Amino acid sequence: MGIAYCLIRTSPENVEVLRNRPKALAEFIFQEDGVYEEPAQGFLSRLFGRAPKVDTGPVPDRSDNDETDLDKAWHVIHYLLCGDTGRGEGPLALIGDDLHPIADLDLGLGKPNLISPDSVRAFAAAVSAMTIEQFLNRYVPDEMPLSEIYMGNVIERGDVDDIREYAVENFENLRQFAQEAASRGEAIITYYT
Repeated sequence: MGIAYCLIRTSPENVEVLRNRPKALAEFIFQEDGVYEEPAQGFLSRLFGRAPKVDTGPVPDRSDNDETDLDKAWHVIHYLLCGDTGRGEGPLALIGDDLHPIADLDLGLGKPNLISPDSVRAFAAAVSAMTIEQFLNRYVPDEMPLSEIYMGNVIERGDVDDIREYAVENFENLRQFAQEAASRGEAIITYYT
């Protein structure tokens, strides 16, 4: 068990349909009806008889192969791309970008976040010509802030080669996924599970 980083490609039109609709977003992400639990009404709402607004609008269809995940390698990949354990800056900080929640929906590890088509294109362009050697340039366990990196403890205990391979495999997956989204002009919805 651990924290995995998940990504869903979708059209800008679908994003607008889902924006500020937590129930629809939950159903879109999990592809299942009834997964959203309406938050309990506050005292004043109950006192003054304000009924909660019920979202019965449409939920967009998903495409085949529109989702991937970086499993538990996400933070190592983020650090290797931007040299930062926090949000990072620039187009390579895609994983750390959590400033654009699409709706007020807490999945237990934060709200689903939106990566705009422009940011997806910038990231895809930045990683398209990156070699594996360039990607691994910062993979120097003795110099990495391992205590600040999710899965850093695994590197500390000696699984250096395994985590390097794990990061490369998931980076290649992310690069291909982002390039596909960029070629289609899609946004990416991200969430942790």
